[in-house]
Amino acid sequence: MSRTKKIIEQNREVYDIIAPLFASTRQYIWDDLKPFDKYIEPNLRVLDLGCGTGRLYQIFAKFQDSIDYVGLDQSAGQLAQSKKEFPNNKYVQAEMTQLPFEDASFDLIFCIATLHHLPDEETRRHALSEMKRILQPGGRVFMTNWNLYSDSAQKTVEKGKWQQNEGEFVVPWMNPEGKTLGERYYYGFTPEYLDKICSEAGFVVEENYYSKKGTKSDVKKGNNVVTILRKN
Repeated sequence: MSRTKKIIEQNREVYDIIAPLFASTRQYIWDDLKPFDKYIEPNLRVLDLGCGTGRLYQIFAKFQDSIDYVGLDQSAGQLAQSKKEFPNNKYVQAEMTQLPFEDASFDLIFCIATLHHLPDEETRRHALSEMKRILQPGGRVFMTNWNLYSDSAQKTVEKGKWQQNEGEFVVPWMNPEGKTLGERYYYGFTPEYLDKICSEAGFVVEENYYSKKGTKSDVKKGNNVVTILRKN
């Protein structure tokens, strides 16, 4: 098994193990997602790519049944939590590099805190290519990725709680008693890197910035990198 496949499989196993605890920490919508609200309209086909526990569905609730929503995740444990919380939605278990949908199947794709789990550039480019394939012309991708170069993240590394090596990070998940239940892989994206690989994938990069609590920030203070892409 290749290094890439091992890391992806390890992340899947960890997210299966921590699913109930993870759900208890993901019960509200991050402020950094609120700028996406203005793009959401009735009668859209929406893919929640890496849906986890399904919390993103809350931002579509005002449209009730007029949004055609699909949640996709590679973790069966995370999907079980989604189904428990939002039982009427459609869910698919699959990897983001092999999306089981026809071309131009969706108007919007949300990829929230997901792409940063892919451990090499070839795999990231493949995932972006798949997103572009299944997106309707004129459709958009909305992404957030952790800003792992912020002052707060780097302090966590300095304290030895997270491991960092040339842009790659290992982040443990601990239970309330402080026991490590598993370690997750993250890649530290910058807006410049995301602009490069997304543009080369054929997307128009409409927005790409560090964000803190829903407002534009900088590398030192931002919690996430927010990116909006459009397919021509």
